[in-house]
Amino acid sequence: AEDGLLVITASAPSWVQVRSLSGGGTTQKTLAAGDKLVAPGSPPWAVVIGKADATTVMVRGKPMDVSSIARENVARFEVK
Repeated sequence: AEDGLLVITASAPSWVQVRSLSGGGTTQKTLAAGDKLVAPGSPPWAVVIGKADATTVMVRGKPMDVSSIARENVARFEVK
């Protein structure tokens, strides 16, 4: 699971939404500490993280700094 193109790991409870921009649907869930979400399907995705400071985001195996793009601790970004 860790080798997905987009992997979101929570260090504390956090709400996550991953929406396929190519019509593949939307995945929404609340992650508990230690939970991981591997984005289903393939990019592009629109991502919303409800508690950016409580998550680690890996895109293609590289960490993404979501705290720098978060506003009021909510991060919104796309993975193409």
